[in-house]
Order: sequence, then C-alpha cells, then structure tokens
Amino acid sequence: MSDIRKVTPADAVKDGGCLILDVRTDIEHRASCLRAAHVHVPLDTLDAKAFIAEHKLDGGKPLYILCRAGARAAKAAAAFHQAGFDNVHVIDGGILNCETCGVPVKKGEVISLERQVRIAVGALVLLGTLLGSFASPWFYILPAFCGAGLLFAGVTEWCGMAMLLARAPWNKAAAGRAPVKSCCNM
Repeated sequence: MSDIRKVTPADAVKDGGCLILDVRTDIEHRASCLRAAHVHVPLDTLDAKAFIAEHKLDGGKPLYILCRAGARAAKAAAAFHQAGFDNVHVIDGGILNCETCGVPVKKGEVISLERQVRIAVGALVLLGTLLGSFASPWFYILPAFCGAGLLFAGVTEWCGMAMLLARAPWNKAAAGRAPVKSCCNM
C-alpha cells in the first residue's frame, strides 16, 4: 500500500484527540511500550472491523498505529483501510524511533524476543559444533541450518525462530488474565 500516511512519534503522543494502537507481540510490548495512553492488540489477533466498532471510530479522530519499526503497522493500516476506516496513520519508525526521538517509553523486565533468538541460535550452534566434534560429523548440520535460518531472516525480515519463541509460554500474557488491551500512563 503506497498511500500510507505517517506521523512523527512526537506528534502522535502530543495529539490528545487520537487513539494509539500498538500491534507488536505480547513479549515486545512487555519489553517496552509507550508511556502515553494506548491500546495493545497484537497484529495476528487484530480484527479491524471489530476494533472500529469497539472503539467507536467514525473517522473524526485519527488512529495512530505503532509497531517495532513500521512494517506491521503498515499491514494493520491496510486492514483498517480495507475495513472502511481511512483516518489511520503509521507512527514513523515505530517504537525504535520513539526511543530515539525522546518520546517517553517504559522499559520492562523481560528478555526481548531478539535476545531470545540470539540465545537459542547460539545454543544450537554450540551444541551442534560440540556434538559434531565428539559424536558424529552429521551434527554439523545443526549449525549450518542455524546459519541458513539467520541468512534467510536477514534477507526476508521473517524469522521462524522468533515466531516460534513468541508463542512460547513464557512470552504469553500471564495465565488467568486476558492480554493487555489498554495501557494508560504506565
């Protein structure tokens, strides 16, 4: 979608008449989130039509969408356009740009998904190398597979390991409570 409207992070948080939607995963949101009032609904669970109805969006007030760097926010914006809501803007550069621009961000006490991927891949490479050296050379396939996965993730910006880890029990909302829907002045 080429006609995506963007807004700077500073303009998004100072606009009191807007609604900010964070579409990052639960673990990303718990690792860092805006201190400004916002709603968190992961992109993979977002139903644009239901969201429009729930928040009574009529086009009068803008909807600003936030993700890590902008790609998922653009997908969410396209879903809102397809659902008939056009007053939607992507926060330029996502949460990464918010931090760079000095927009207040709350840091959580969780290990980021990116760090979890590095830990898992590092452990698999080490394990494959040790087993390849001491048990059977066939175990060298494991570090080669990890290297191919990292190369693929770097080229396509899609990481299967991150998708798998995002669904791990420790990265989900705490058992017994619904996922975070509203985070106001955290």
